[in-house]
Amino acid sequence: SLSFLEQRTGGKITGASLGVDGEDDVSLDDFKYATIGVTLGSSALGIASLVFLPDNTGAALCYGFALLPVGWVAIGSSAPGILAGIIATVQNGKDGDDEKEDRICRHEAGHFLVGYLCGLPVRSYSTSTETGFPCVEFHPSAEGNPGRELTAEEIAVMSVVAMSGSVAEALVFDTAKGGGNDLLELEGLFKRSKEFLGAVKQQDLTRWGALASYNLLTGNKGAYEKLVEAFKAKKTVAECIAAIESD
Repeated sequence: SLSFLEQRTGGKITGASLGVDGEDDVSLDDFKYATIGVTLGSSALGIASLVFLPDNTGAALCYGFALLPVGWVAIGSSAPGILAGIIATVQNGKDGDDEKEDRICRHEAGHFLVGYLCGLPVRSYSTSTETGFPCVEFHPSAEGNPGRELTAEEIAVMSVVAMSGSVAEALVFDTAKGGGNDLLELEGLFKRSKEFLGAVKQQDLTRWGALASYNLLTGNKGAYEKLVEAFKAKKTVAECIAAIESD
């Protein structure tokens, strides 16, 4: 359970920190404050346009600014996910460049270290066009046929690797921001299981994977920190492995 996970990690890893507690990243308070901000900002811009611009231009812009809060509320009522995405983007944008770089490299280094310790072969390792830093993916096992059904053991191991990136983030930043794609990929792996995995079993595997990856990361701190630096320097796979084994 989530309480067991929190207890075993000394409160460092929780459902909220990993984004698996069922709560949304954007709260009702976030929506409330964003709505207040849009309303106040639109009012200020409308008044400024009337004061500083020619009559016709100012009146037209003031009318347009007055419609912004109305449009905001209308979108929130019909498609709240759009507003949630906007709010989340603004919130994430508050992170400095150094923090973003550290988050990305710690996340990917977590995947690399845990995948390596689990003995999985690297499927791909390349610099992401989105982040500018290396991104790693692993095969579920050394066997071929990538589209085949997966055994219970392979699913369990991939659960650990999938959760390791978010756990690595949460250990330093309290909350993980880069685990959404990992959870989607893990969900896809669950669907390839030879045995049927219901919702409860999937949740259990996800939480167990988080705990197992926590133990691996905290038990290999020295190697992990060297690997983080290797990712920041955009080292090759061989150099990353050398960094792990030099600890």
